Amino acid sequence: MLRTGIVGTNFISEWFIEAARNTDGRVDPVTVYSRSADRAAEFASAHGVPTHVSEYAALLDVVDLVYVASPTSAHFPQAMAAIEAGKHVLVEKTITANHEQAVRLFTAAEAAGVVVMEATRHLHIPEFAVIRDAIERLGTVRYARFEQQQYSSRYDRFRAGEHVNAFDPTLGNSALVDIGVYGLQPLLDFFGEPRAHTGVSVRLDNGFDAAGSLTLDYGSMVADIVYSKIAQGYSPCVIVGERGELAIDSPSEPSRVTLRTREGETAIIDHPRLRPAETMHHELNAFADQVEEGAINPRWRDVSIASRKIIDEHLARTAVDIA
Repeated sequence: MLRTGIVGTNFISEWFIEAARNTDGRVDPVTVYSRSADRAAEFASAHGVPTHVSEYAALLDVVDLVYVASPTSAHFPQAMAAIEAGKHVLVEKTITANHEQAVRLFTAAEAAGVVVMEATRHLHIPEFAVIRDAIERLGTVRYARFEQQQYSSRYDRFRAGEHVNAFDPTLGNSALVDIGVYGLQPLLDFFGEPRAHTGVSVRLDNGFDAAGSLTLDYGSMVADIVYSKIAQGYSPCVIVGERGELAIDSPSEPSRVTLRTREGETAIIDHPRLRPAETMHHELNAFADQVEEGAINPRWRDVSIASRKIIDEHLARTAVDIA
């Protein structure tokens, strides 16, 4: 059993608590941290967490695992402090504010003998194992497109002049970090790192990366990622090979996946779409497996480091001067 401290009191922390209850006791939330003692107490009471703290050091004293669900800019210092205290760390996406921090985090964890993992929920659900197996039936893959265009529930507030953290680039936020990774990370997991990449970004007046596209060049194939927090799209994702294609209804919560070949069409996944909280336990079990094995799984480490590197390069390449 991993006694777990939760850093952050937002909706993702609520999902975490619900998911932890589906791990057969492997992950056990025992305390929650917020700089606001009142907020920590309110959240703990509302979600059945036994204790709460308003000092981060107090959390580290009583847990085995720290779940970091704070703003991206706080991920690195909070995760590093936990590692230095000998604690395992599960960090919400994106794992750190830049590539260098991600490398340092994994290096420190391996030296300390603890596990750190990015909370890439979408990579651990059973549906992605089915998709991975189905790719073999496509023959040589020549093209892929993963698309996630989701009009943010907070965008109207931003447009009305309110300061909204989710649209503040100084906190390490961007649409590629928040939305685009649902396309980027599966492609890296399926096909590895590309030999090159190009892309464009739609920036808001404050410099926030609100939408864009990223093209990954693999030499023998090309993969496109389309992402947005300011538009609503419904196009399926596709992986196209010489024998046919896979059509995937969502890169983050796939519920219908269809294999189409010259011989016909077959639905290989077809079920009602599940809520994130109903699938997050797969990620928690993958984390607990690593703790039991005593080592970080290089598969998940490499995807996290490679995706953060590409994100940094894309955002630097498409940056605008807002001075």
